[in-house]
Amino acid sequence: MRSRHPGTALATVLAAALLAVTACGAGEQDEQPAEPREPQAEQQVEQPAEAALAADWLTAQLSDGLVRNEQYDFDDHGLSIDVALALRAQGGREAVVQEVAGALEGAVEEYTTGGTEGLYSGAVAKLASFAVQVGDDPTSFGGTDLVERLEGLVSTRPVSAGRLQDSAPGTDVANTIGQAFGAHALDAAGSPAAAPATAYLLDQQCAGGWFRLLLTEDPTARDQSCDAGDPEGRSAPDTDATALVVLALLEVDDPSAEITEALQRAQAWLVEQQAADGSLVAEPGAPDPVPSSNSTGLAGWVLGRLGACEEAAAAAQWLAAVQVPEGERAAGAVAYSLEAFESLPASGRIVVPERDQWRRATAQAAPALEHLQPERCGSASP
Repeated sequence: MRSRHPGTALATVLAAALLAVTACGAGEQDEQPAEPREPQAEQQVEQPAEAALAADWLTAQLSDGLVRNEQYDFDDHGLSIDVALALRAQGGREAVVQEVAGALEGAVEEYTTGGTEGLYSGAVAKLASFAVQVGDDPTSFGGTDLVERLEGLVSTRPVSAGRLQDSAPGTDVANTIGQAFGAHALDAAGSPAAAPATAYLLDQQCAGGWFRLLLTEDPTARDQSCDAGDPEGRSAPDTDATALVVLALLEVDDPSAEITEALQRAQAWLVEQQAADGSLVAEPGAPDPVPSSNSTGLAGWVLGRLGACEEAAAAAQWLAAVQVPEGERAAGAVAYSLEAFESLPASGRIVVPERDQWRRATAQAAPALEHLQPERCGSASP
């Protein structure tokens, strides 16, 4: 669901001559994380122009409900879900969201199998979670029981109980993001597999508060938690994975005390990672990290939903500085980075090889742009 580097999409699914904005409270480590806010459904606050432009541009990227990757000539089902979830979070485009859902109903096999004889757990989980979020039945989505498929991909081995695993041939690429989608979908369906899947997901939160992206390489290891010594170097801080897990956990009805605590710890960590200008990087501590719209967008989206409104507003200001303004050819599109924004040709045309990066960045930034209007904090997302 994301691009870590310009032009590179993450396999699963898992920037400043800028407006200088100080993230008020971002450096105050003694403050307790804010409790998640309930959406203020009755309060009608005008949508920021930048958020509306981003939604317009994203909508224009759909053709018959799907995003078409023109460079490699395929329908990108995962990115189509990302676009639909961004539009759902912004509100007011239910017809477009339902068009995406309808298109995906006809692509269940193609998306979840990847053309193999098995299943990719991340795709099954993401599609099932999406079905729940848009009000469809995940047990009969496109004529397929996605919950049953998902349950069949949940490990029952004692040392890895609850872990999602692929049945497709080749390397198992299941990761924490897919685990989060799966935990939400199973919980919504009342599946008995929900509890172990959620417990395994929570074990992927590290002591510092972040969620790692990669699961323990050995599925037979006795301890597969984030803090189990990390023998494969897989527990590095990851902004995008943390934010995406939080978004999934926020969809869980009647969250447990363990989930609430995990959300608070993740919020505190995200606030710590935010720079004074509002931006975030994908991998804190990595050599030469570059602030990106993907990481800043996801974090801003999450912080807004959790009620950290000043930090969410700072992220939104940073994103607005790398968004193509109204009146331009690609108005509303959000660049991955400051470099990508400044590299847009004078014609304003986003060329095909660069389009995927712009689409992914905008899909993850659009909901965060809602927080340019502070009154929308906590109310712009379901």
